[in-house]
Amino acid sequence: MPHLIKDTMQSNPTFNHQADIVNSAIRFINAWFKQSKAITDELNDFFILPGNKIIDKNLIISRLKGIFGQSDEYVGGRYDIIDVNFELLTEGKGMGFVEGVAGYRAVIQKQSKIVSGPFKLYFALYNGSWKIVNIEFPGFAY
Repeated sequence: MPHLIKDTMQSNPTFNHQADIVNSAIRFINAWFKQSKAITDELNDFFILPGNKIIDKNLIISRLKGIFGQSDEYVGGRYDIIDVNFELLTEGKGMGFVEGVAGYRAVIQKQSKIVSGPFKLYFALYNGSWKIVNIEFPGFAY
């Protein structure tokens, strides 16, 4: 019986895309809260910013390390996903996003500061996998 479910999912190409995008966003957010290197698994090899500016994944990783290095830890992370959307394009490609709100306490030398606000993670589908191509997230800046 399990192979029947898999066959059904493969024959319906839109079946799992929303779940894939949401799960990737959740992994990104949880990795953010833990300041974990696992966050890089969700990133595309390059980012596409407004004005068609392209940034290499390694620059984003360096930026994340710099941001994470400013705090000892993040505690009390919470998020709420409000909207998910995607569009399938030709040749197995697609675009999508997940948006919502997130917040956490950034702890620096036993002092804490609440960081919160809206987030929007932009995704691209390439080679059968959804990866983040742009980040709008509380505490992140390019």
